[in-house]
Amino acid sequence: MTVKPTQSGKWRVEIDRKGIPRTRKTFTVKSEAELYERQYLSKHQVSQTLSTDQRTLKELVELWYTYHGINLANKERCHASLLDMARELGNPQASLLSSEQFVKYRFSKLQAGLNEKTFNNKHGYLSAMYNKLRKLKVIDYENPIGDVDFIKIQQRQLSYLSVNQINTLLEAIKTGCDNKSTYYVTQICLRTGARWGEAEQLTFKQLHDKRITYEFTKSKKTRTVPLDPTFYKQLLEFSGYKNPDDRVFTNCIGAFRRAVKRTDIELQKGQSTHILRHSFASHFIMNGGNILTLQKILGHADITMTMKYAHLSPDHLQDAIKLNPIA
Repeated sequence: MTVKPTQSGKWRVEIDRKGIPRTRKTFTVKSEAELYERQYLSKHQVSQTLSTDQRTLKELVELWYTYHGINLANKERCHASLLDMARELGNPQASLLSSEQFVKYRFSKLQAGLNEKTFNNKHGYLSAMYNKLRKLKVIDYENPIGDVDFIKIQQRQLSYLSVNQINTLLEAIKTGCDNKSTYYVTQICLRTGARWGEAEQLTFKQLHDKRITYEFTKSKKTRTVPLDPTFYKQLLEFSGYKNPDDRVFTNCIGAFRRAVKRTDIELQKGQSTHILRHSFASHFIMNGGNILTLQKILGHADITMTMKYAHLSPDHLQDAIKLNPIA
């Protein structure tokens, strides 16, 4: 946004965009500042939007994928989502996509039943695509949806499994799954906070000295987590001491989902194997674990992601009890 509050309580408009004359102006009322911003951009943006860049949104998606997207861990999902948006928006000239057009598209998707968090993810992909292509000098214009705010979503407490639920789930897997990999992959997720794919795709060389080293992670950084010696021995016996690059497990996510259905455990909508990662993190903090240690174990690049579990700490914000005004 180019409209920002000042320390004096007024509102300042500061527009500094390529192809548009720079301007700075201060108003006493926010609505006046926003009106001035719209009128100024409307007046001066004609020459900018008549860009010589005639490439369509789909063409930009493919360029982004070639130059950057192909290197991402979730490249297929991002690529497919961007192509879907290009098609649903009518594959416009990419330089002419407007904020209003995008907001109308958002409204139609939400009305059709798409949840807000999912749309925010799609919004993030498209905005990041424009920003990356501008940074790479593939396009010479500003991100056309750069001023569109993401939808504010009510934060919810993450769910996790209780000890009794974990025991129930493991028993259902042990007694009802023909695919024996299911039991060990589930155990690894609960014991180390791994994502299902990280555990399921383990190769024998990643097991060493009573530890697991995860590679090909979401952050593209390896991380090593120790294991209980007794369970580690069981894991080696199950693997049969394979060659270094051999996979330890077979694919078993379907068996896990069927095992959950055989129990009375009800998971939140859209949640499946990730409940195991949440359960590890939640019990780690509830049992007195350090939030910085948890960040390293989970492989979070940003501590703010790990802070979602901080409220479960036994001493979280305990000063509220003794420092409140009627204590």
